[in-house]
Amino acid sequence: MIDSRCGLSCSDCSWKSSQSCGGCIETDGHPFHGECPVALCCQDKGYNHCGECDIIPCDTLYAYSYLDPEHGDKPQGARVEQCRRWAAESGKQAWKNVLLTDSGFYFDVELEKPITALIDRLREMLAKPFADAKVLLIPTATMRNKAMAKEITERLRNGLLKMGFSAENIVVHDIDGSLSESEAMQFDIIYFTGGSAPYLNKRARETGFDRIIKKMVYANKVYIGVSGGSMLAMVNFNINKFSRQNPMVYAGLSLLHAYFSVHNDPGTQNRTDLPLPHIALKRNQAIAVSWDGYEVIDG
Repeated sequence: MIDSRCGLSCSDCSWKSSQSCGGCIETDGHPFHGECPVALCCQDKGYNHCGECDIIPCDTLYAYSYLDPEHGDKPQGARVEQCRRWAAESGKQAWKNVLLTDSGFYFDVELEKPITALIDRLREMLAKPFADAKVLLIPTATMRNKAMAKEITERLRNGLLKMGFSAENIVVHDIDGSLSESEAMQFDIIYFTGGSAPYLNKRARETGFDRIIKKMVYANKVYIGVSGGSMLAMVNFNINKFSRQNPMVYAGLSLLHAYFSVHNDPGTQNRTDLPLPHIALKRNQAIAVSWDGYEVIDG
């Protein structure tokens, strides 16, 4: 039963009886503590709940769900997960095509040893021949080092070609605000190189491209990440702490309801000291993410 706009369980809230609170739906966005900006935003857009929004979680919902020490979710992101569940169950935004790799689709930089399990999962997600798919390749995470950016971009592009993608269908785009939402939606895959996740996040936020990424994911376009490009999908990619001064600096897209680290040695154990599960990702691994959870794929 949908009993709130943001995914909070009003039925189980201790304030419901003690404050005679009717909840945000019954009070038209004005529960016992006053006006709720999340509920009002949702109602103004004509949504039943935030899960119907194509940029969930927005910064406001993110702050409530992940950052508020007193009223935030325990576990983190519970209301975001609930909204996604409501949306998927009603036939809206049942997205399932996010593939977060540690190091791409090859064991080696020479591209001679493909990681078959990851390529097979990509083929399953794409549901069309590789040769027919349009790929938007984003090297922004590497762009602070132009020489490295060129080398990494060329390697990933060559890897796509070896997998059977067509050269004319691969477009390289450094995030600069020039690509519109309608143009981005023409692509089947958005592919992020490795590099600096904070720098990638900064550029995406400054240009509004973070919203386009979410809209592509929720439209079931395929999101592929490598290393730092994968980390953008996390709740927070500085997993050791949340920045209190400027918490959105490390706030990711929140597609994955877990934390992970990359380039771990074989045998590295998952951490147990974080608010959400942790995955110590290895070179031959990837995480397949959908609205209802995730799966670690071994190559």
